[in-house]
Amino acid sequence: MYPDWPESPSDLVPLPLCEGPKLEPFDFQGPQKIDFIQHIGEGSHSHVFKFKFVGDEEWECPVGEGNKDNLEALTAFSKYAEPFNCECRAFGRLKEAGCEHLATKCFGYLLLEDYNERAMMYKFKDLALDFTEHYEEFDVRSRFLGKGGRPPPIRGIIKELGQPDEKLRTRTLRSILQDVIQIQQLGMISLDIAHRQIINGKLSDFSTTITFPHFITSPELNPHLEPEVMARMELQTFKMSLHDYCMFDDMVREWNYDHQHPRDQLAFYSLPGGKSGQGLKYELRGLPSRDCVYTLADPRTYDWRSNSHGESGAKVTKKRRRPRANPSRWFYQGDPDVVAKIKRRRLYGAAYEWHYRDGHAFPHMDIF
Repeated sequence: MYPDWPESPSDLVPLPLCEGPKLEPFDFQGPQKIDFIQHIGEGSHSHVFKFKFVGDEEWECPVGEGNKDNLEALTAFSKYAEPFNCECRAFGRLKEAGCEHLATKCFGYLLLEDYNERAMMYKFKDLALDFTEHYEEFDVRSRFLGKGGRPPPIRGIIKELGQPDEKLRTRTLRSILQDVIQIQQLGMISLDIAHRQIINGKLSDFSTTITFPHFITSPELNPHLEPEVMARMELQTFKMSLHDYCMFDDMVREWNYDHQHPRDQLAFYSLPGGKSGQGLKYELRGLPSRDCVYTLADPRTYDWRSNSHGESGAKVTKKRRRPRANPSRWFYQGDPDVVAKIKRRRLYGAAYEWHYRDGHAFPHMDIF
């Protein structure tokens, strides 16, 4: 789950070690020389300094309660779903697709040397920083001790320093929505759309992002899944894709609630239900049925195999297809009761737990 302490530059390999995109280590051109200038803030998964150090004390672990002592399962799932690895996979996908402009610039990952960890903890000793991944009943980091019995190194994602977009504007919303549509075409969903993560007009945090291939969305990773399970996985993938647009619209509604002056009100939405025609709407005329819902892009269309990396990091590359500004939409026209439930509900997340057996991930069918 955690990389061990590197003994030479050759130990710093692209991460994570699983099928799919990976992020290269940042090249310091020698020893790590870091000047910790300011503690900017913290979120659910990280502390932000000049760099971003990602922890997993609030990792929404997909492993069932009965499997949290299974280090093999934790390791397998973490490669796809733990915040640091989510960011590695997301930024790795943007780079391999030639679409780094769709998000905050990322320069690679780092494993913080112990002397830099001591310097950081000393400089910010008044903040009581904690990188021990502190579930009292579920201390993840201490279960993966490195060489000499030491806790594994603190991991970080190095990004361009920017300024939060304190004021939302229609042009910013329009740009972000187009970025979301293009990012989804790269096989990336669960983008955690929120005002807090817009930096210099771009999305900056991918610590919850699901990047294809992923055990939640890609049944081809497990040849033992039954057709019924694969159908449910596809429906869940649709819901999580739609969830990104629901979060976008909720971001607009929250802004309007907090800024009541007429000149500050925004009327740009991605889905039906907004207060203006400026947003993208469901245009159902000419469709075979009005009893359907859709998302604005289909993440399943991304050919992740054309840029595939195995666990060893070996890469096979074919000609890339650039994401389109106005792609074909993904319509769901299944069970009318399911369609009705989707229309009534605005937010959708991962709805099931997984267990690990014989090298593959399986959903718990009783809650699936």
